[in-house]
Amino acid sequence: MAVLALVAGCSHERVLAAARDYQLRAISGDGQMAPAGSLLPRALAVEVRDAAGLPVRASIVVFRVTRGASNGAAVLDSLSVTNDVGVAEAELRLGARPDTVEIFAYPLGAESQGVALRAIASGGPTLSGVLPVNVGPGDTLVLAGSQLGGAGTVVEIGSARVAAISGGMGELRVVVPDCLPAGSLEVRVLSGTAWTAPRSIVYAPSRRPVKLQLFEATIIGADELASCASLTADGIWATYIVIPQLASQAATPTESAVRVTAGGETLRAVLGAAGSAGALRSAEPSAQESWDFRLRETERRLAPLARGAGAYHPPLLAFTVGSLRTFQVIGDLGAEKFVAATGRLRFVGQHLAIYMDTATATAFTDAELEALGNLFDKDLYRSDVEAFGPESDIDQNGRVLVFMTPRVNALVAASDCALKGYVTGFFFGRDLIPSLANSNAGEIFYAMVPDPGGQYSCAHAASDVLGIVPGTFAHEFQHMISFFHHVIARGGEVEEHWVNEGLSHIAEELVSRMFELRYPAPLGRSTPTQLFPDSASPFIKPQMLNAYVYLNNTAAHSVTTFAGSGSLEERGAAWLFLRWLGDQKGDAIYRRLVQTSLTGVSNIEARAGEPFARLFGDFSIAVYADSMPGLARDVVAPRYRFSSRNLRQLMARLATITGFVNAFPVVPVSVPFAGYAEGSIIPGTMVYGILGPLGAGQGPVVLGFSRTNGVVFGPSEGAQVGILRIR
Repeated sequence: MAVLALVAGCSHERVLAAARDYQLRAISGDGQMAPAGSLLPRALAVEVRDAAGLPVRASIVVFRVTRGASNGAAVLDSLSVTNDVGVAEAELRLGARPDTVEIFAYPLGAESQGVALRAIASGGPTLSGVLPVNVGPGDTLVLAGSQLGGAGTVVEIGSARVAAISGGMGELRVVVPDCLPAGSLEVRVLSGTAWTAPRSIVYAPSRRPVKLQLFEATIIGADELASCASLTADGIWATYIVIPQLASQAATPTESAVRVTAGGETLRAVLGAAGSAGALRSAEPSAQESWDFRLRETERRLAPLARGAGAYHPPLLAFTVGSLRTFQVIGDLGAEKFVAATGRLRFVGQHLAIYMDTATATAFTDAELEALGNLFDKDLYRSDVEAFGPESDIDQNGRVLVFMTPRVNALVAASDCALKGYVTGFFFGRDLIPSLANSNAGEIFYAMVPDPGGQYSCAHAASDVLGIVPGTFAHEFQHMISFFHHVIARGGEVEEHWVNEGLSHIAEELVSRMFELRYPAPLGRSTPTQLFPDSASPFIKPQMLNAYVYLNNTAAHSVTTFAGSGSLEERGAAWLFLRWLGDQKGDAIYRRLVQTSLTGVSNIEARAGEPFARLFGDFSIAVYADSMPGLARDVVAPRYRFSSRNLRQLMARLATITGFVNAFPVVPVSVPFAGYAEGSIIPGTMVYGILGPLGAGQGPVVLGFSRTNGVVFGPSEGAQVGILRIR
């Protein structure tokens, strides 16, 4: 916003008047043509400027389809938020028929200042016929139509996706996969980014040997498993990784006793019993983790109040180094008591300003605070905004405020630090709802201060704070951005805890990646054997540790169903799943997951464009298949590995540093031939077994997956088994 007038101010900040009018114009994406049913190649982009001609940041822009909606044309998210240069973007999927689509974009609350855009849907891919109509596993299906793509094109049959084995634009041939549900199934083709309208077939399952090639994998639902497939020995000592799982989310981590059978019930093994070091377990959730969870749950209760808060017209405050500001700071772990604290402005950057509590004015030297401010302003801020999108700017000052105060230190008593740890920093959504009492009406991150004498809680040297707080800022800033986009901008609910925390751990890792790219080996390292530069280590090592302890016991710790605040294992699970998802869909998916009103599994499915059960199943395979020792990484399909990280290398390095027993913590349980293995799992977990080697006379093996008490899995539980052939 333009600075039009300085009004008043002495020892406190000066108040500035704000510009009020907007000017909006289309700058990119207008007039595109693409096949019906597809995404436009380029996003629709508009620019918002104020009356002084300056870009307006964090302005909410509505994109509304005014013609073509009846044919299915739709923007993927009808709201967007302007970035630092005042630009808002929206992705448009064209309708199913050739048509001219018209879109109207306008600033929220200022429809009269909008602009019209247009797109043209040309003839898209069509599926005119499918033969035969009645099919079984292994049959060849012939698809007729237009613009179908050719060999390798993705064909969806029911819940399965397969690649066409041959064909061209007018005809495709595809082999019907094993283990689909019996009955009517829809068939459709993905040509480019456009799906054809579906056609129906009737599927009749039959049991036959699943002839997986070496390092091939499949996912089979529990209902279909015993009746549709058997694993063959092939006469060459075939060996399989078998991964029973519940690909779902639940309100609480309720255990189910399950059994996976391998051709009989003579011999017994225990699922989940083969972890390293006697099944490592983290300590109870730390004070920071518990505090984070309490704030997120409080924000969930505050979300309806944000929707009814009405417009806020703040005074604009000039940033004058040395000026004072009073903050209302949470004063207890119940997040109900607030205390006033005064901060003095010590650093002003392009995106961020730091206030130091006057009670600890000399906690940092000017040089230390300048270095910390530049790290926040130039690196951490940029990393988060590029990954997730802009934060709000409800106080219209163009900056995130950091208030470093001993009130944060004092949230945990010194006597409790050894057992619980301590709070290092936080964001609280109340500050983005100005109508609430004790809201500071702005984007604020609160952080601990150096306290070498232990005056306020356990002692912390300045070097400790400088090492800890940056990671907390990257983590909490994602929460700030998420709360704005989900609740303030779209009037939705707070993101589910597992996705919200997982994305905040992704935020930390992305800072590491930024430094990794800046300092390729051997630059920036204290020793030549380091995987990561010194600047990256504080951001990536916590993720490695969390992932290791999670992988040590994947049956007990859920990706999707946190037990309260989220243990280290659960946070490692969520981070690892979202890292794999970003490797499959591109890191841009993190921005799409944040900039929406959808939450949890529904958000994952909508943004990834696939059922969660399919994603979770393939992730479970990738955990084991990625970077298997002694093999080139590309012997495994990209879907079954990580592209940005070498998982086994990371885990081996972590084991070396910490002294853990196993270089890789996933140690599959041996599932006996003609026997079974059983144990307990919860929603969002999987457990690893190994079947084989199968020699002559030991196949085919019919697998089964069920509850031990005979209660059938429900359709929403995602009960399925991943199978990977490794020999």
